[in-house]
Amino acid sequence: MNARHLFACALLALSGSAIAQTQGLLQESLKDCDKNQLTMNVCASYRFDLADKVLNEQYKQNLAALKEGPAQTRLREAQRAWITFRDKDCLADTGPREESGSIWPLLHFSCLEKHTVRRAEDLKVQACGMQGCANDAPVSK
Repeated sequence: MNARHLFACALLALSGSAIAQTQGLLQESLKDCDKNQLTMNVCASYRFDLADKVLNEQYKQNLAALKEGPAQTRLREAQRAWITFRDKDCLADTGPREESGSIWPLLHFSCLEKHTVRRAEDLKVQACGMQGCANDAPVSK
């Protein structure tokens, strides 16, 4: 089970007031990401989540631009393969820490964010090839 799933399970187990406190911790952490290791980890996770939302939106746009059939199937298969690659590459990239140590979440989420931003940009370029682009601005988080 990865860190995101553990975090989500922990949130679900908490009461309403504890969830509000967790939201407060998130907001406080985002004010000063370099304050300590915890805030760096929280911010890295948050940045990855933002990048993932951008990627998902771009993917949906690309999928919608394709006709139902083989082209959509190929894009779905490519995206699933890319997700598998991203996840395994980031696990390999974070080294022999075996998912432990206080810095591990920062390293892992930063790697996930890097790959995710790059993939969103690739899909944006792909969309330009399918339908032309109004502007050539890179995808932003």
